[in-house]
Amino acid sequence: MTSVHLELRDILARKANELFADYGVTCSPVTSDVESGHQLCGILGFTGDRVVGSVVISADPTAIADSNPIHDGATRGWVAELTNQLVGRFKNALLRCGVELAMSIPVVMTAKQIMPLPQTAVDPIRLDVGGGRLAIWLEVDVDAELVLTEPSADTMMAAEGEALLF
Repeated sequence: MTSVHLELRDILARKANELFADYGVTCSPVTSDVESGHQLCGILGFTGDRVVGSVVISADPTAIADSNPIHDGATRGWVAELTNQLVGRFKNALLRCGVELAMSIPVVMTAKQIMPLPQTAVDPIRLDVGGGRLAIWLEVDVDAELVLTEPSADTMMAAEGEALLF
């Protein structure tokens, strides 16, 4: 596990906390495993010149439903949207650090338990979200020469959820 891998994991964890906070849902780290049982999983891949990988979210339906602002019971669609928004925020954060990514579209599945075989010995990011539990895995291959730059003050970026028109 390199320092860049750890930096990327920290960025993803920070973006997950920000995402759930923006939906008014309490979110806190936990160390225990997400309990097995009915799980909703969102998977989204990304690629760039120096980074390629995927993010996997596995959550119990309560964590997904509690974060849905319209509370319409559409947990399958909402886990896809949460996965898309989380990776989008991750992408924006990396762009500020000089790394460009392109994202695929999210894939959703249900499972009794999901356990990706990580390339590294790092555990997933585990969170209490609302009344449920969620785990996030970051699988990433990074160019050995990659160094994340500090975002500069003159970097013109939209806030999360906003658009820039040129």
